[in-house]
Amino acid sequence: MKKITITLFFAALSFFNTNTLNAQAFEEGSMVLNLGAGVGTKYATGFGISGSFELGIWPTGDFGIIGLGVISGFTISDDVITMGSVDYTEFAIGPRGTYHFTIIPVENLDVYAAADLLFVSQTTKYKDGVTPNDSDFKFRPGAVAGARYYFSDFFGVFGELGYSVTFLTGGISLKF
Repeated sequence: MKKITITLFFAALSFFNTNTLNAQAFEEGSMVLNLGAGVGTKYATGFGISGSFELGIWPTGDFGIIGLGVISGFTISDDVITMGSVDYTEFAIGPRGTYHFTIIPVENLDVYAAADLLFVSQTTKYKDGVTPNDSDFKFRPGAVAGARYYFSDFFGVFGELGYSVTFLTGGISLKF
């Protein structure tokens, strides 16, 4: 089974043309879709999934590119309180602004910082049998430092650290 998994992994990578790599990973007009999973929420013991899309819109000379887009995600977490435990679920969506540092001279690497303004719908379920469940809507800012590495013109991996949907997120990037 292990050999089959490894063979399928390398077969999938060979699907992407790695002979036409670009020196600049993110440029004006670039469109990137990130799909990822993460750990760490404001309740510490949570995990989540997220997706973001962005478009490179404005070069800032030789130093970088400004991108605009949207991010969305879903998290599940729990916490222990004095009367029992609590489960939290959140759905978040909002605009995202990014700054991509094109001055970094590493081929196929995209280093960026992002800021979000998330609209969050949170459901709280108390397991103490007494306290009623609760729902809440709020706005929450987010900020992350991230990096993407492209294995081809279209496929890469990414990682983000900071607070957006989760504290630590990683996954795949698809560039159009």
